[in-house]
Amino acid sequence: MKIEFIGPKNDVLYFSLGKDEPLTGNLEQLKYFFEQLDRLKNKDGKLILRIAHFGDSLIQGDVISEYLREYFQTRFGGQGVGMMQIIANDIRMRTTTRHSYSDDWDYVSVITRNPDNLPIGISGSLAIPNKNSWVKYETGRELKSASSFKYARLFYSNAASNSVIEYTIDNGSPVRISLKEGNNVQELIIDAKGDANSIRIKFVDGKRPYFYGVSLESGSGIYLDNFPMPGNSGVSLIDIPEKILQDYAKLTNYGLIILTYGANVNSPNKAIYKLYKNKMLKVIEHFRKAFPNVGFILVGVGDKTMKRGGRFITNPDVPLLLNAQKQIVSDGKIAFWNLWEAMGGENSMEDWVNANPPMALKDYSHFTKIGGKRVAELLFNAIMKAYSSR
Repeated sequence: MKIEFIGPKNDVLYFSLGKDEPLTGNLEQLKYFFEQLDRLKNKDGKLILRIAHFGDSLIQGDVISEYLREYFQTRFGGQGVGMMQIIANDIRMRTTTRHSYSDDWDYVSVITRNPDNLPIGISGSLAIPNKNSWVKYETGRELKSASSFKYARLFYSNAASNSVIEYTIDNGSPVRISLKEGNNVQELIIDAKGDANSIRIKFVDGKRPYFYGVSLESGSGIYLDNFPMPGNSGVSLIDIPEKILQDYAKLTNYGLIILTYGANVNSPNKAIYKLYKNKMLKVIEHFRKAFPNVGFILVGVGDKTMKRGGRFITNPDVPLLLNAQKQIVSDGKIAFWNLWEAMGGENSMEDWVNANPPMALKDYSHFTKIGGKRVAELLFNAIMKAYSSR
């Protein structure tokens, strides 16, 4: 079955696939986030509001996140891609930012071994430089939200007064600066003195700090941080130390956490889903301790398929997982967005793969950029409907 592309309308691509699906669950816990949106709508020139979008490989390459960010910033202000990891495994997929780095960093994350139990950052990762290790970010041109930045915020810890970095904005002269010592998460705010398109940061010498990431921003507005963790179910977020999250809470203003997991939870054994539910409830509580005002939206699993004959049909595990996710929402008192229903429900993934142009890849698991844009549009509409109907 071929689904034809309808075309642009009011600067948003509309498709014959996907349908509006409202947020359900506890919408009251989104109160702080919605209040912050009100402040941005009223042009509060000092407010920076953040969204953390955690997920598995479904959001790798900034898929879904890039357009969700674009929609939020178009309506509420802000320009910049937000938080970028130092080391990432999706740099060839991502078009919003060209990301490169030297190959001599030491790196751990929630999806790698961490034998020394190093304090992983909010992105789920940590990078330690050697002398002359560098990382570079260059803005993309495809989306306005990612086309430039005015400030780069470097988050780090474990530095000493002799820890020196060097940064270069666009093609300007290198600038050297000493980092602040301390074991808490610190930030260095680099002012680009106008709209910038690239920044290169190099560790020069001294005690090796822990680098958590760089946020590209332009002052007041909303920023959505894309934190993909391929192959993960979300339960590993508990490995981010509570103290680290508390440090971030002092430096940042997160109003919303979106959890997009589920593709890696597979089993006909119902006991697995009960275990998954209990672990995810612990993750939610873990983040709530550090960010008591933050709202949560759990994005339900999309259509997961299995091949039967010449067709791809919904995997029978999907209802079991959706039921577990709904229990997480109920017990955790958070909000829920049912991606499976928004896609069209049973056997819908095949239609997304066969759409023209394709809205999902032929692995019958992941969205194309166009499909990711459609998902972002539907999710944004659901959030905005809840926001406007308070």
